[in-house]
Amino acid sequence: MIESRQNQRYKQWQKYVSHPEKEECPWIPVEGWKQVRELASERPVELLLFSDAEDPRLKLLLPRSRESFCLSPGLLQRLSAVEFSPGVLAFFQKPFWRWQDLTPWVLYLYRLQDPGNLGTLFRTARATGMFSLVTSPKTVSCFNSKVARASVGSLFAVPFLEGITAGGLKRRGYRLWAATPEGGKSLFEVHFEPPTAILIGNEGGGLEASVLALTEKKVHIPMQPQAESLNASVAGSLILYEVLRQRSANG
Repeated sequence: MIESRQNQRYKQWQKYVSHPEKEECPWIPVEGWKQVRELASERPVELLLFSDAEDPRLKLLLPRSRESFCLSPGLLQRLSAVEFSPGVLAFFQKPFWRWQDLTPWVLYLYRLQDPGNLGTLFRTARATGMFSLVTSPKTVSCFNSKVARASVGSLFAVPFLEGITAGGLKRRGYRLWAATPEGGKSLFEVHFEPPTAILIGNEGGGLEASVLALTEKKVHIPMQPQAESLNASVAGSLILYEVLRQRSANG
């Protein structure tokens, strides 16, 4: 059992938990018995940390773990991102994707800053089973701890690339559709064909003119005149499901 905050390995784990987006961090932290168990069934656990060595749920996880340590409850709580630690924290190798891993359908996120929005869109992309994610430069990192937590494991299942320009997507043969608050056709009046990338803009500023100039078409989500604009995760999710609906209707 590790009981001291001065333990050198413990200090390293604290850095990994706090800033998994940094290049020197090779792992993603995941908390919760259910999520850890599901991920461990598909990939090895690089490091397993727990506070109760007698917990019967460890029986399935320990054989899948390259390393494991029992921590005092207080130390494990300090590593936890939630108010009350579930009693287990696992580190998994960061996923790595290439251009050829992307699907014909891409959701392109331009300078999104809210990690909750990005994590939610990972979950929606996984739920549709069709979309990959691509982020622009200056978008919050896909490995941000809050993104990883909000994605609920989808970070490991949805192909994604980071730091790609809209022009880079276009050169790869994707048609660019811009989601805008107004202008273009209603979401329910258009027909999408792959390979297509749907662009969602920054929460406050939307898509810049230079990016809009690269797009072939614009689409907006119908709303009542007095309604506020939808946030990025809601707008992106609605569009993804409309594409899924169209593909399902066409067999």
